[in-house]
Amino acid sequence: MILRVTLLLTLGLTFSAPGWAEVPEECIQAPQRQAYCPHTLYRVARVAVPSLAINEGGMVCLCLSDLTDLPVARQQSAFTEIAREYALPPLALYQLLRIPAPEWTESK
Repeated sequence: MILRVTLLLTLGLTFSAPGWAEVPEECIQAPQRQAYCPHTLYRVARVAVPSLAINEGGMVCLCLSDLTDLPVARQQSAFTEIAREYALPPLALYQLLRIPAPEWTESK
């Protein structure tokens, strides 16, 4: 009986509301996306995303389908458009993804 009570208390504390508070409700994605993002990634933010109330070190959700499944010719315009939607420089998107940024991001 004591084991069962301990287990229930542990589960209750693990899955309580404060434990879910850090998970963002909105993912960074293309502004024109209407459907659910098929490939999302949650990770610790290396930069703040003020428009989503995410501080550096907080949890961020990224729609990889909109950020990485792009032809090279479309990458600059897509990243610029998405960054503008979230009031970020395009370089910040690369920092959130933790991938090397191309040279064009340095000028924006």
